[in-house]
Amino acid sequence: MYDTHLSEFPRFDGETDDSSRIQRAIDATPNGILCIPKGDYEIATPLFIKNRCSLDMHPAARLIATEEMDFVLTYDGNANFHELTLYNDDGTIYDNLGLFIKGGDIDARGLASCLLVANAHHYTLSNISLHNGKKYGLCVGGDLGGRLYELVASNVYCKCTMSGLSGNIGIYTNEHDGHYTDCFVVDYTTGFKAVGSANRLTRCHIWGGTVPPKGKSMKEWSEFYGNNKKRLIAEQYTDALDAAILEYGVPEMLVDSIAFELCSGINVLDGCFADTAVIGYLVKEKNNIITNSGFFNNKLMGLRHTLAIKNESSELIVTNSFFTNPTGTDRFYEGDPNAVVWENNNAEKGKIFESYFANQNQ
Repeated sequence: MYDTHLSEFPRFDGETDDSSRIQRAIDATPNGILCIPKGDYEIATPLFIKNRCSLDMHPAARLIATEEMDFVLTYDGNANFHELTLYNDDGTIYDNLGLFIKGGDIDARGLASCLLVANAHHYTLSNISLHNGKKYGLCVGGDLGGRLYELVASNVYCKCTMSGLSGNIGIYTNEHDGHYTDCFVVDYTTGFKAVGSANRLTRCHIWGGTVPPKGKSMKEWSEFYGNNKKRLIAEQYTDALDAAILEYGVPEMLVDSIAFELCSGINVLDGCFADTAVIGYLVKEKNNIITNSGFFNNKLMGLRHTLAIKNESSELIVTNSFFTNPTGTDRFYEGDPNAVVWENNNAEKGKIFESYFANQNQ
């Protein structure tokens, strides 16, 4: 179901990319659904949705940045969402809660951030891939002002496949009351950063290591890793192999990496997995909850002395979670031991982890 199809908007004579025709299609679909079919679309100037157009993109519809810009695509609800209720010009209530972006792939190619969503009441983002964002994969709120709450984000996949992007963030929000479910971030330096409060993260998985160490090609790194993985599975992991991995270098996007960074309170992480980062959970504000979650460091990536939880807050609750220490050197907790409440957590492999829990149980 759609109101407008991109095929109705060909390039004009002299146009050398697809930005203008997609923008024309968006502008022609106020409060409607624009269908974007399979294909690669070159984006040389940023796209803006300011008329509440929803996008239904084929999974293989790719918006590919070809020039530098802030964001490839910006959704701006373009209304005073600080008010409790919105009204049409005729005085009737406007309450469309089904607006969305669904599907597709935005590849910023290191020239831009991928997607900014701002100013909405109950908005859905689903089944989309966000590749190679220069600063952000997904930015919620940003600096546009206004207000966004009840973002429902599901199966959002942020991934970097190129070098030179260290320091970026997969999913960033300075808004509140969002629900992020089954979201994956691969090889953004910070996986998920919450500056807004009262967000709910469910089954979000942050990991990295596919972008090679500096000076190595993707193919070289992939083959080196694959061979070592086979040795690990065959229980042939030796001290010499460990030394070779450390000599090879740490994958670029894992340097100074943070899986989850909580800069505000009342966020709940349920079933989340910090999988190979320098810091698994960095908690900067009180009243956050981590439950049914975990931490793991893939030692084939070359990270050592990683830290599962760094707590800079005055109150953190961690329950029903599982933490592993496969390198034997990973650290479990840094922060005030009296500023965290533990309940029914478990640790595996390594005295550093196990001794901490033993002391807590005493």
